Amino acid sequence: MKKTRMQKSWGDRSGTPKTAHAGDKSPPETLSRADQIYWTVRNRICTNRFMPGEIIREEELANEFEVSRSPIRRVLAKLEHEGLVEVRHGVGTRVTELDREALTSIYNIRMMLWAQTGPYFANPLPQELGDQLQGHLEAFRSLPPLDLHGFADVNIAYYLDLTATVENACMREMHRNLFFSTSRMWLIKLPLLDWDVTIGSISAEIEDKILAVRNNDPTGLGYVARNAIANNLVPLARGDREDG
Repeated sequence: MKKTRMQKSWGDRSGTPKTAHAGDKSPPETLSRADQIYWTVRNRICTNRFMPGEIIREEELANEFEVSRSPIRRVLAKLEHEGLVEVRHGVGTRVTELDREALTSIYNIRMMLWAQTGPYFANPLPQELGDQLQGHLEAFRSLPPLDLHGFADVNIAYYLDLTATVENACMREMHRNLFFSTSRMWLIKLPLLDWDVTIGSISAEIEDKILAVRNNDPTGLGYVARNAIANNLVPLARGDREDG
């Protein structure tokens, strides 16, 4: 089967990718070409394949994806609007960094949002969500210790599936945008944490979410998500954990 240009950039799923970004995940095939590029660049930022402070060069991305610089500029403008990059004249497009105060503010908003999300979940909750969450639980547990990019990839897939059940499009996008603005902080702090304790904490959280889904309790599901974020705020205030 002939590869598309987008597939050629990532390589086969079962083989070695063709670029230096060996962990790139193929974007959904249903997306437009421009959205596939956006999906990929955002994923690189949120998994620290593009590190905070790193300069992203339009020409390099245009060459990689075999497009002109105009769609790349539109992708970077969208990422700037979401707070993931900033344009510095004379320097280029730089991946943003978040300080502890900014993270705490975002986490507080995320808690408020999840506490109000219950009525906006699909009702009844689709039971396949429980199956998806179980799959993510097993994926977290099977990660080798300190597989940072693997952790980030599983974390993103997990969050996208969870928020896909939020039927209000505006609320769903708010959840995702706030998540993507903080998810990369996991990878900065994760090497400083006890891996087994971290995976155990995430596992307990997902198990509670699965129970809420099985019981068709959308309000409970929202509060489990809210409480998981609250549990991260205490160590964040002490400065020894900044996770997404």
